[in-house]
Amino acid sequence: MLRQKATKTVPGACKQAGQTAASKGAISMLQEFVQWSQALPSNYSVLQWTFETQMADSATLEFRAIVAFLHEGVPHHIVGIWQAKKKDAQRDAAERALSLFVGRWSEQVDEAMQNPMENTKLSSNGVPQLSEQDLVAERCRTLDTCCSIPPCWSLHWEADACRATVEMSLGGVPHQFVGAVESSEAAARLDTARRVLWYLQCPGFQDAFEPDPLSLVATKLPPPPAAWAHDSVAEGALKAAERKTAIMRVQNRLQQQFSHDLQPGSSVWAWTYEMDPKDADWPPLCRATASIPVIGETFVGDWVRGQRESQLDTIRQVTDFLDKL
Repeated sequence: MLRQKATKTVPGACKQAGQTAASKGAISMLQEFVQWSQALPSNYSVLQWTFETQMADSATLEFRAIVAFLHEGVPHHIVGIWQAKKKDAQRDAAERALSLFVGRWSEQVDEAMQNPMENTKLSSNGVPQLSEQDLVAERCRTLDTCCSIPPCWSLHWEADACRATVEMSLGGVPHQFVGAVESSEAAARLDTARRVLWYLQCPGFQDAFEPDPLSLVATKLPPPPAAWAHDSVAEGALKAAERKTAIMRVQNRLQQQFSHDLQPGSSVWAWTYEMDPKDADWPPLCRATASIPVIGETFVGDWVRGQRESQLDTIRQVTDFLDKL
């Protein structure tokens, strides 16, 4: 969502927005702050929310909120911590976003302006002295807010296209910056490094990009990279929670969507299971069938191992059908 040329963060505006909204709740404060940072269309969703779930124990769900918004034309995604209630998770993410942008980030911008890194992009004869990726590492080493923590790079390939992501600490908060899709690893790293240097307003890169005004035409911000806020353990827990709650979510969706057609006290669906009598392995091969009278449809899944897995396979067919209605 960036094109050539750039804008500059103004810390005074961050502080003023926070002071103006000081008496409001965190979510309202964040919305006002985001609106303060740029002009948005009247029909634009200022804060865009998504939620993740995991099982706190065998019977209790926890929620984690992710809020997406444009700040000075740049898409940002902020994730909170796990909470017992969805509203608490939403409030937590808003509070963390405010703490970062109204508090720590404005102080970091002040620091960068008062103590700019020496422009080592080019030597006196115009030959590059440090690569953009090395400049990112140098910025992490010299900027106090980075606590001398070196950046961590990762690559994601899709067919012949590559996208580079760099993770770094700013004010004790982990940040991930992702660049555009490029045809080579070197080009992907270069693009992401240039975006980081522009974002940090490093000398020589202040005018490298500017927010694309056409991005506001879209009503939904693009999602962050997959698993951007998870480690391998957390990712496994999220997948387990997703599986445990998938059936419940589809059942609730059917009940809500066809509530007027359901008879009082009737079940929205009926399940039957077939086991392969010739299969001696464990878990056995199973095929699940879901009959849903309210829509006059029956869904038969594939043969998979385990009753739970067979039910989830059929659930995917039900979900695809509902998405097409």
